[in-house]
Amino acid sequence: LLLRRFAVEHDQAAFRAVVERHGSLVWGVCRRVLRHWQDTEDAWQATFLVLARKAGSVNWSPSVANWLYSVAYRVALKARAE
Repeated sequence: LLLRRFAVEHDQAAFRAVVERHGSLVWGVCRRVLRHWQDTEDAWQATFLVLARKAGSVNWSPSVANWLYSVAYRVALKARAE
């Protein structure tokens, strides 16, 4: 519902609520993969940028958390490889 409001109505408060709800999950994933705080922060931000871009094109029925976990993990692995 929140992501639909963001995607359709560009409701920034809805997106902010999603970030507040799932931010610690994404941070934890990125932190476990990466060693440096700055790299973790960059991967965290990149994960939510992907979410912002795809908010209107993904079916969110199963779970936003699962999707964010997998995106955060892939983003962090890519950052570690670089």
